[in-house]
Amino acid sequence: MLKFSYYLCLASLALGQFSLFFKSDNTNLYLFDVLVMVFAFIGLISFLLAKRCEVPSVYYAFILFTFIAFISLFLALFKFNVNEVSVGAFYLFRFFSYLLSGIVIFNMLKNNLISREEVFKSIIISGLFLSIAGIIQLIVLPDFETLDPLLGWDPHKNRLASTFFDPNFTGAYLVICLSLLLDKMFLNRKISLFESLSFLLLTVALLLTFSRSAWAMMAVVIFIYGVFKSKALLFVAILIAFLAYFAVPRVQTRISGATDPADSASFRLVSWRNALTIAQDNLLIGVGFNTYRYAQRDYGYLDIENPQSHSGSGADSSLLFVLATTGVFGLAVYLFALLNPLLINQRNYLYMALTSGLLVDSLFINSLFYPQIMFLYFMITSFSFRK
Repeated sequence: MLKFSYYLCLASLALGQFSLFFKSDNTNLYLFDVLVMVFAFIGLISFLLAKRCEVPSVYYAFILFTFIAFISLFLALFKFNVNEVSVGAFYLFRFFSYLLSGIVIFNMLKNNLISREEVFKSIIISGLFLSIAGIIQLIVLPDFETLDPLLGWDPHKNRLASTFFDPNFTGAYLVICLSLLLDKMFLNRKISLFESLSFLLLTVALLLTFSRSAWAMMAVVIFIYGVFKSKALLFVAILIAFLAYFAVPRVQTRISGATDPADSASFRLVSWRNALTIAQDNLLIGVGFNTYRYAQRDYGYLDIENPQSHSGSGADSSLLFVLATTGVFGLAVYLFALLNPLLINQRNYLYMALTSGLLVDSLFINSLFYPQIMFLYFMITSFSFRK
């Protein structure tokens, strides 16, 4: 039953925006959120009743961060009304559910209810689904400018956004899948034909996202495996990047556009500056977990013409988002939660590459709190540190 529930969660996560079934002015509720919550709490209760539940030490700091986020949210009652704080409470509950899902998967592995190979294959298949769906999207909907602006989506054009409707988050998801394949290749010294073809398709899909943040994340992953596992990988990666740059004009445009004042990168500078201003005024405990939209509104940063924009509830940086909403204490604990597993096992190159890559990626998008990324991250943490 738990295994089926796990597969159901992953399948619904891959559906992305197509799993939306409730939308209000402040909250979007997706099928995958409900399924992950059910999976996490039923799984936890099952293992507790069977007295076979173990919480690995790598999760302790994440649990402490959840408590700090709760305190920040409670104190936010002095700044925002009950309805606004309740929205933050929902998202904190969602974060905790995704955290618990990782603990449940850890115990499923421990009790042989699912194998590491099954988890590995399911993630790769979900990445392939996103890649194929993204290619279909490029054919059917290459220009997001045709969508109603009130929906809040960025006007991406000729970029693989897949079911997420966002090429940057799609790219980050694909990099995680590629990281798993790289790790298996260096662990087993070989991969099957299916895995080789999967690596090729995922790489092509990643390129078609034209996401600089995802490319940077992939560069970090390759650098870590290249340094610790194979210097030849660095050479091959540099050669492929060099060829792609000169063979695909769009790649040149995306890279050179980073310095263009009209490019999206310049808007991230504004987002960072706004987040730092809010954080400086609420340095100790922040404005309250996931009440950032209301803080931006009060500071006059939110787009009045489109207040429901998908970027309104978060900063274009996960760490600045944590700092602004939970303060320096929350940021310190959250960083420790991310890096502490490396102190436990310094030779866990998958976790090292994945965490380092996501930290770079999260400088540009709020990827560390994106549901699909959270689910994969906590899941990979589970089987990375399961002996």
